[in-house]
Amino acid sequence: MRTGPQYLQSLDDGRQVFLSGIRVRDVAAHPALAGCARTLANLYDAQVRPELQDLLTMEGPAGKRVSLAWMVPKSTADLERRRRMIEHLARQQGGTMGRLPDYVPLIALGLYSARGQLARASPEWAGNVERYFNTCRDADLLLTHSFADRQIDRSKPSAALNHLQVVSRDSEHLVVRGIKSMATLGPLANEYLVLTPPRAGLAPQQALFFSVPVATPGLRFICRQPFSEGAPADFPLSSRFDEMDAWAVFDDVRIPLSRVFLAENVDVLQAAWRQVNVFAYHHILIRMAVKAELFAGVSSLVAQQLGTSQFERVKEELADILRHVETLRAFIRAAEADPVLTREGIAMPNPRTLMVAHMYAVEQHPRLQQTLLSLCGQGVLMAPTHAELGSGELQEDLEHYLSGGPTAPADRVRLFRLAWDLAGGAFATRQVLFEQFNGRDLARNRLQFAQSYDVSTFEQMARRLAGIEPGEEQGR
Repeated sequence: MRTGPQYLQSLDDGRQVFLSGIRVRDVAAHPALAGCARTLANLYDAQVRPELQDLLTMEGPAGKRVSLAWMVPKSTADLERRRRMIEHLARQQGGTMGRLPDYVPLIALGLYSARGQLARASPEWAGNVERYFNTCRDADLLLTHSFADRQIDRSKPSAALNHLQVVSRDSEHLVVRGIKSMATLGPLANEYLVLTPPRAGLAPQQALFFSVPVATPGLRFICRQPFSEGAPADFPLSSRFDEMDAWAVFDDVRIPLSRVFLAENVDVLQAAWRQVNVFAYHHILIRMAVKAELFAGVSSLVAQQLGTSQFERVKEELADILRHVETLRAFIRAAEADPVLTREGIAMPNPRTLMVAHMYAVEQHPRLQQTLLSLCGQGVLMAPTHAELGSGELQEDLEHYLSGGPTAPADRVRLFRLAWDLAGGAFATRQVLFEQFNGRDLARNRLQFAQSYDVSTFEQMARRLAGIEPGEEQGR
């Protein structure tokens, strides 16, 4: 397993990262990326601490310790063990980072569990998946991935657009060209896993599962506007946990066939897709439950600070957040307690339960933010910075007018700056968008759930109680 300094050193590999139109030569030191890079390095350091070894790691096939993120679960107990790891790591950032080192291994595990389906089309693909899974586990690499394509004119056929696609091939490589959007954490990862989702009109040349090192020639990451340029004292979340999103541009990139997991086969892609993602939904839901815990904690402290904890409306709003926390926990435990076993004996947390839970969590997330802002009132917008609080000319005034609560003025400022970062600022807005579209958009998931749900047994019960004979016409 790697340490934090080893992880940071791995980022100095000539990768092409562009921010505000300028190439970033040292991503680990850039002000917009350094906070997140240090956060990730701290997580690598944590897994080599003796007191966390059993929580975060396991014994690998070669007898050496490896990250527990790469465990292949065989039982409910394994899923529960993984959940405890995810909860611990997520709580270090309050659930605000979706691409910690323990996340994309679950996408790779989904591929690993679907290799039987891949093998029916190409034994080479299944073998590539297994080798890749083992290599990334043993090298302790940080992976990121992309599903999303850039937004396009949907009135045009998919094949006519510049989605990522195969443009040529030879005996050892595929050559791909195009763009993927929302490559979250791309600038700070070691490996980039690319997975095309099913979509209407998907052309065979656009059906692709493959991986590349982030520093691959011809691959460029174009970053969005950063949210992390404030001082940590004033922006406690965004200064450390802004996991940069980027467009990933492929300019005739040569992909070794040994790194291709599926190519130009739409039918196999559609068959394997749900299995690829089910483990990731488990992680997403656990992380969102942790984030709900953070909302509960901040909301409770704000109510105490403002002396509103005993107001009936405030009690009800706090109770709503706590019910949300417990509902998510119940979904998670239910999915773990009722796993679906693959033919290879891999225990998948129940996919149907996770799908319903994810839809519920995404629907409720904006309400958490609105509730916190409502509890804070105008104080969350008017909280001074720590520079202002420490100003010789302003300090006396600010300390005087911020006094009177249960904590010192500086601590009141810290609390409200956290609340703003969590619920009100640009970082918070990005959180809403991330949750809404992480795991595909909510409307599409609702439709897919409704279309895939078998209600025949429910209909049989309704017919029996209505006295409708089997096969009887509805209109008789």
